[in-house]
Amino acid sequence: MSNAPRRLPHVSSSQLRWLRGALNVLQAFSSRLAARLAFRLFLMPNRRRLDPADAAALQQARVHRLSEADGAAIHVYEWGEGPRTAVILHGWGSHAPRFAPLAKALVAAGWRVLAPDAPGHGQSPGGTSSLPQFIAALDAVVTRFGAVDALIGHSLGALAIALRLSDPAADPACRPRKAVLISMPSGAPFLIESFNQMFGIRPATRERMAALFRQRFGADPSRFALDPGTARFGVPVLLVHDRRDDIVPHADTFRLQQQLPDALLHTTEGLGHSGLLRDPETIRRIERFLGSN
Repeated sequence: MSNAPRRLPHVSSSQLRWLRGALNVLQAFSSRLAARLAFRLFLMPNRRRLDPADAAALQQARVHRLSEADGAAIHVYEWGEGPRTAVILHGWGSHAPRFAPLAKALVAAGWRVLAPDAPGHGQSPGGTSSLPQFIAALDAVVTRFGAVDALIGHSLGALAIALRLSDPAADPACRPRKAVLISMPSGAPFLIESFNQMFGIRPATRERMAALFRQRFGADPSRFALDPGTARFGVPVLLVHDRRDDIVPHADTFRLQQQLPDALLHTTEGLGHSGLLRDPETIRRIERFLGSN
């Protein structure tokens, strides 16, 4: 894959080497057992530690606990009391407090901000998570708090929002006035192929993993992907991506933007996959986009 990522979110190089070695040994013995372990790893996020800089912001938040449709608990932070509501959905292995600078800026501009920890992330319980659970977390927030004016997502959170917006059967309450999609991957096939390459998954193990995926989610990975040629969101979208993103290629977002009549592209340089979340200029660009008519 020419656009293969150079790393995986929140997985250190030492962790990657150890797990790759263990899977390599197990694959030589049993592709079935290797597939079960690999699929478990694929669904198991590393929980990000709370940055000290975000602690003060959390003390100012109202905290809610609610449940998805399948009963999984969701931890939700709420800032501000403005007439407009924005929901922010973090990426894989991250958590809501990562967006504290953006939330602070939006509250100062008169927004109410809701930011859930997806299942298995942050303060939400669970040892595993998945793209469908990110989508369910978004649905749970909208169901509990009502229609929103803006949806903002990073990485897997952005993909969850994009898939929900492009679903014609989605609840109209999930359709905001505008959306911001940051460092967004193209879909589950990209995520799986990235995982397979990083961990050295062999063909026999890949086939068994694909079967486990279909069994778990009731569809092929292609069901959870955006096709740049047919994707339609129905709302103005700001795409944000760094040219040197070492996890998700910038070229994918550029190609998507060329196909969407209502999409703008803000490209950063040298901020990587998640550094742009705290970049003052990027935050101002998001605020201007959401505030414009």
